[in-house]
Amino acid sequence: MKDNEQRITSTFPMSPVILVVTVLVNALFVSMVISAFRSSILAIEILSLVILISPALFAPLRLIVDEKSLRIWRPIGKVEIQLEDIKSCNIIEDNRGFFDKTIRTCGSGGLYGCLGHFRHSVYGKMRLFVTHLKQCFMIRMKDGRIFVVSSPKRKEIMEFINGKIHV
Repeated sequence: MKDNEQRITSTFPMSPVILVVTVLVNALFVSMVISAFRSSILAIEILSLVILISPALFAPLRLIVDEKSLRIWRPIGKVEIQLEDIKSCNIIEDNRGFFDKTIRTCGSGGLYGCLGHFRHSVYGKMRLFVTHLKQCFMIRMKDGRIFVVSSPKRKEIMEFINGKIHV
């Protein structure tokens, strides 16, 4: 990285609702695992562990935006969006209205956040990396793909991206 290159780094803090859902679901699965080990039911042990661990592997941990790309780091893999491929970037102001029109097609709708593939009644297919519903922004790509991402630095990130794509 060059010394004069700008870069924004952000984490993915969970909203209180998503945090409560995540803690309660994990507590339920931990109790199922403990119960299964006591009963020596191997199938339930394995299934419970898979359900407990799998969503955590795809939860976003860190977001980095630099001169060339936006990267979302997860325990398994990263998602990279090239800034040159972005058509627009906007803040989602009416988050309640936006999410009321969204249906999960493959992913998590509350455990560790809203993560995965969703369908919106107006925008169509989209990919969500959202851990806080009130901190969302939408990235529309030139090829028609849509990403919705949450960050406490959403305004700063949106201004940075729009400054790079409209040059």
